[in-house]
Amino acid sequence: MGIFIDGHHVDETLLAKAKEQANKESGRDIATLSMLYNPKDQELYCIIDASDEKTIQRYHAELGLDCDFVTPVEHIHTKAVQNAERLKAIGELSARLAHDLRNPLSVIKNTVEIMEHKQRLSIEDRIVYFGRLHRAIDRISHQIEDVLDFVRPINLTLQNNLVNEIIASAIEKITVPDLVKINTPANYVHAVCDFTRMEVAINNLLMNAIQAMNNAGQVDVILTENQKQAVIQIKDRGCGIPQEIMPNIFEPLFTTKQEGTGLGLASCKKIIEQHGGTIEVSSVVGKGTTFTITLPKQSIHLEKQINENSEVAA
Repeated sequence: MGIFIDGHHVDETLLAKAKEQANKESGRDIATLSMLYNPKDQELYCIIDASDEKTIQRYHAELGLDCDFVTPVEHIHTKAVQNAERLKAIGELSARLAHDLRNPLSVIKNTVEIMEHKQRLSIEDRIVYFGRLHRAIDRISHQIEDVLDFVRPINLTLQNNLVNEIIASAIEKITVPDLVKINTPANYVHAVCDFTRMEVAINNLLMNAIQAMNNAGQVDVILTENQKQAVIQIKDRGCGIPQEIMPNIFEPLFTTKQEGTGLGLASCKKIIEQHGGTIEVSSVVGKGTTFTITLPKQSIHLEKQINENSEVAA
């Protein structure tokens, strides 16, 4: 037996008949637990204990009642839980984003106030203060982009791209600390992908690598390929990821950092899987982490586009 909610459009006559029949249900494989009637709209809602939906529909057919709907209560509960979890996630993300934006905004505010009070700024002061402003603005921009990259739909523009150019463009958008060296590949590899979206994914992984090394060390970007796949590896010599949290690192909002939305790796995974690729991670605590991306040489999405274009041309 299960608990269901059903709805009917009934007049006063049918309502009386339904109530009378509900009192005679003992011994049957159905029982009406509660009834609620809205006289204005002539809508009757019943909470019923029955074996299945067909039993309820058959029973009401005997009474001459048409069911507008029959829904298991657990479905309603599941939807309510999903809505609650969604609202909780939105609240958590909003609180985290507000916290993360407060610090760079304070830096901007304080720096501007200092510049206002100083009547004359030397060239050295200008370099220091404007550098501070640029870093704070970059940080705000990165946090907002993290959220947008995760929540907005991904519409891929697929082309045959040189992966080396995507890597170079991603590095250009990062403020690389003086004590960090990023070793880029000497060999050239092509892949069918969306240049901008893959740039975002690689940018996120490079920034994670730099942060894992506390802004000092070497990051190796390695390119290999086979007949079907292009393979990108990003390897740092940082603190590594503990094995107990490895299964969670691609989950939205998961982070071990004091700051950050927890959406960077989730966005990377979403972008790469949208291409029909994969992302995997291996790590040794105290030695470093390697992220391995595989991209198909011929994307299934591009094949679909080509086929659709061929059909239109025909």
